[in-house]
Amino acid sequence: MRSDISGGKTAISILILASVLAFYLFANSDFFSTHHVEWTGLIYLDREQLDTYLDFSTVNVWRLDTKELEALLLDHPWINDVSVVWRWPNRIVVSISERTPIAQIPSEMGWFLLDGQGNLLPPTQGGLVLPLPLVTNLDLTSKEQLVSTARLMTMIPAAVKPIISEWNVQTRSFVSRSGTEILMGPPVDLEEKFLLLEKIVDDLASRQEQAGRIDLRVPKNPVISIL
Repeated sequence: MRSDISGGKTAISILILASVLAFYLFANSDFFSTHHVEWTGLIYLDREQLDTYLDFSTVNVWRLDTKELEALLLDHPWINDVSVVWRWPNRIVVSISERTPIAQIPSEMGWFLLDGQGNLLPPTQGGLVLPLPLVTNLDLTSKEQLVSTARLMTMIPAAVKPIISEWNVQTRSFVSRSGTEILMGPPVDLEEKFLLLEKIVDDLASRQEQAGRIDLRVPKNPVISIL
């Protein structure tokens, strides 16, 4: 009787061991290996650029540390947020949320882009050209200037954005696409100044007139020079 029980336990142990071994071999088979990731959410970046940045090699998905992969991607200057998901059996899907550029900055070191939080973005591969206003005379080493410039650019009314060609940090003035200089002055009463600018632009358009200069440094007393 005891030998039957002992034999039964041995058989169960062997079966469990065989099952564990079979699962181990299956989990480590090529069925769960992948040599690339699938990118989603890309607008400005491209898959080849991110593949190069990641330098992803063949890996078993069971051994992939998704948190480590997310942390690595968050170091990319263009990436604001990221989510890595494993999908059966060997798909690694990476969802990217990119930073959105709002202006472009020419400098001695080349062209940069600026996002709404004041982050500098290097140009993407392929020399992507975007219809964004220029920012000139900006100190790229000054976080204060970057943040204040980003704040100003995000405050531009939607109706005014299409006419803006340049923001000069040193003179604190815009230049319109038609060449109008728009003096903003100190960074105070910006909402009032932008509302006033929107009204002036609408009024000039309705009268089919063009201004050579719009001075909003004292919003209570704006000065408009008509060409």
